[in-house]
Amino acid sequence: MGLKSFLKKISCVVFSTEYSIDSKFRFSQSEINEIISNAQKCNLKYFERLAKIKVLSAFDISFLMSDVKLDNYKLQIIEQACKMYNEKEFCALGQTFSDFIFRVSANITYLNDSNLDLFKELVQCKNELYDFSYALKNPLRVLHKKNCAKLSYAFENVFTD
Repeated sequence: MGLKSFLKKISCVVFSTEYSIDSKFRFSQSEINEIISNAQKCNLKYFERLAKIKVLSAFDISFLMSDVKLDNYKLQIIEQACKMYNEKEFCALGQTFSDFIFRVSANITYLNDSNLDLFKELVQCKNELYDFSYALKNPLRVLHKKNCAKLSYAFENVFTD
């Protein structure tokens, strides 16, 4: 057996093995390496659970794993927030899913099941704020102020004839 035929046989075996591997993971190896290299060590155990959330891109997962100290409760909040995101509502306002995830990560310590709807309303407002800690700490006060708006006038004095 010559060297040329041996190399052909090996390359055929390698390529057939490579194509027969059924990869169910949606990220490439380079993306996985980048995510893991940027992640906090305590968050590595949550990578698989974050990867199962289909709407999160590799960039979003990398950001969450490097910026937020994750735990099971925070992962539940992230999953619920991802379900709340409606592309038609947010894209009409010029906000992408990554913007939404950045705001979730900025407020993750204040988010819970009861104030996620308020958080969605705050995110849908056209503003550049990422920290909604005041509103999320006291959601009832914010909702009360929203519903009890005072009448205000554009003129201080009105003169009539």
